Amino acid sequence: MKNVVLLHGLGNNEAVWSSLAGHWRSDVEVHAPRLPWHGGGISGWRYETDSAALVEDVLAAVPGGADLVVAHSFSSVLLLELLSRRAAAGDPLDLPAVVLVNPFYRESAEAFDWDMIEPTLHDFPRTMAESIRLQTGDRAIDPELRADMARRLCEWVGPYGWLRFFDTYLRTPLFRVDLVETRCLVVGGADDLSAPAAEAALLARRLPAAEAVIVPGGHFPMLERPGWFAGTVHDFLDRTPDRVAPAAGI
Repeated sequence: MKNVVLLHGLGNNEAVWSSLAGHWRSDVEVHAPRLPWHGGGISGWRYETDSAALVEDVLAAVPGGADLVVAHSFSSVLLLELLSRRAAAGDPLDLPAVVLVNPFYRESAEAFDWDMIEPTLHDFPRTMAESIRLQTGDRAIDPELRADMARRLCEWVGPYGWLRFFDTYLRTPLFRVDLVETRCLVVGGADDLSAPAAEAALLARRLPAAEAVIVPGGHFPMLERPGWFAGTVHDFLDRTPDRVAPAAGI
């Protein structure tokens, strides 16, 4: 049995993975924890300044350890930060492989400019609305009501929550991704307006043991293409060497 851990992004929760439920193989044990930056209430997390450490705590709590971690959006950046931090400290994370889904990444501080702040901020409600639309499926929800729901989610996240994301994004040029030897699959959406596919492709080129796949669609491939998504995860898992069990004590 392989342990697959699913980490949702900012403003979402574990339900963002629900479309995958009927696609997992019987030899996969799925763990989808609700993270502190979920959309239902982040009052205790919004002042947190080391969310990568919280990801480390989540992974440490998985019984038997994780064989593969799939992290989406904001959580993919936190996982990348954790991998880079541990690699730079000479203590690589004991994790065979990761899938980074729609990550945010820029390789230099000069790649950020003043004019990109406002569009990034205003794109957040649109991304939340897209998440709601995809998760509600065929249920008819008036577009104005959906937009109001998205605004409410943004209010729950608040300025502190959004700034936690943006601060992490701004620090991506500092991540020592060149030292990360963990096998990585980087997934980008060709039509993603939030996390451009070009950033996913760039990140895959900077990681020593990574491959990229750019697919049609936007910021939520697990909702738009669940069968393809689960199959891609299974294939990557099958191509990943088994976890080495720790030696027994004497």
